[in-house]
Amino acid sequence: MVTMKDVNIADFGIEAITDNGRVQLSENKKGPLSVDTYNKMIDPNDKEFAMTDTDNAPTEDEKDFEIFVTEDGVKKVRTAGGNTYPEGSDEYNEITGESANGLQIAMRPILNFNILRVEFPQEIINEINEHIDNEIIPNSKSFADGLVGQLKEDERSAQLNFPFDTEVGKQLETVFNQLGTTYLKKGYDRDAKAEVSQCWTNHAYAGDYNPFHDHGVKTVAGLSGFLWLTVPQCIKDTPDVPTINNASGGVDGWTHLCWGVNPNRDLMQLRPQTEAYLNP
Repeated sequence: MVTMKDVNIADFGIEAITDNGRVQLSENKKGPLSVDTYNKMIDPNDKEFAMTDTDNAPTEDEKDFEIFVTEDGVKKVRTAGGNTYPEGSDEYNEITGESANGLQIAMRPILNFNILRVEFPQEIINEINEHIDNEIIPNSKSFADGLVGQLKEDERSAQLNFPFDTEVGKQLETVFNQLGTTYLKKGYDRDAKAEVSQCWTNHAYAGDYNPFHDHGVKTVAGLSGFLWLTVPQCIKDTPDVPTINNASGGVDGWTHLCWGVNPNRDLMQLRPQTEAYLNP
């Protein structure tokens, strides 16, 4: 049988040669290191073997845990074994030795929802656009009767059905299903399978727009999303942090997500964010 054992060689002292001569980095606590002393340290039947475990055990001043703050602002502790516990829990207090004057406290973050953002390789975007130009637009099966988009200012303005029964459609259907399933698992820890049911293309030109709206879905927990395929240069050139004063048009062509009634000023009052402008 092979027995593995960590041996702290630093106990025998460490020295370094520097520009200022020989410098002791670690004190010699064991005396000269020889073959005999080394063999004793790795011999399970020798008392020196047990001593190395004691010597290497964490002292009160040493920590075998890490305290960190998550993206949601929750303070947690991570043990050497990888387990994590939030501040205020019994496990957190036991591991860190912290307490709030005898009061057990815990932060309770209230999750509104999650937004999944995906960046497709340009090769895939090009393939989808080619399919739209060669198949979707020529077939011109309008989807507008079930949509609220005001896309009508150009002869090319349209909202067209994107079926999944073609080769490109089936490939995109597989990708959408995988993304939806991943969203449910990563965002909500749900072991559920997402299945895309509808898809259409919006062909918007100067003056076209979509008013605030939501999407009807086939299930209670339905998901919806969108994919930018072609973006005019004038929208690409808008700054990442736009201004909208003085009719600047800083967010023209952007997508405005809104899930509440709090304006930006409310954020200073510790109220949650309920809107976001997305630059294509």
